[in-house]
Amino acid sequence: MILRAALNVFAEAGFHGTTTKALAKAAGVSEALIFRHFPSKDKLYAALQEACCEMKSSDESERVMSLEPSTSTLVIMVHFVIAKMLRSSKETDVVEHELYRMMLNSFMEDGQFARQFMQHVADDLIAKLEACVKAAEKAGDLVDSPVRPNLRAWFVEHLGAMLMLNQISGKPIVDFKQPKAELIEQATWFALLGMGLKAEAIRRYYNPKALALLAG
Repeated sequence: MILRAALNVFAEAGFHGTTTKALAKAAGVSEALIFRHFPSKDKLYAALQEACCEMKSSDESERVMSLEPSTSTLVIMVHFVIAKMLRSSKETDVVEHELYRMMLNSFMEDGQFARQFMQHVADDLIAKLEACVKAAEKAGDLVDSPVRPNLRAWFVEHLGAMLMLNQISGKPIVDFKQPKAELIEQATWFALLGMGLKAEAIRRYYNPKALALLAG
């Protein structure tokens, strides 16, 4: 209860703008109870960071992450990342929406929360994407590219994150004038080509309609 309430408050005011009084009020408890569980605001913030990483987990993402590294897995994962980021505010879980807002506040403050969260991204998503790129290269499905292998996965993640930020307010900042399904497909093609995947390999493995059932 305390962590869930803390997420709302930190997302709204950021770390430095949040007081323990505001946290206690949001949770419906006393400040003394807050300090009984968390000796300081920093300790509460750290606990929230860990909880947020668990909040992001889902059955769909776990199924995708369990796939063996391959060209087909690379295609599935990139589509999955883009599709998840392009969900509308109505489709996005309330907790997930607050997490995005908390990330934004962290970027504008000292970046502590964002750095820790992105380390989890590096350990899981980025590592898996990099393994898939290596598998695709071994299979002969990559073109020669001057883009460094260790940057390709991060650029895809950043593309997805920016697409998410474009619509986090509820009304897109930039109207791409495309149905969501088409925008997901276009962004996925762009990302896969940017990673160096051959067009024929993308056509071989990419079935947007089938993958839509997975990513929603």
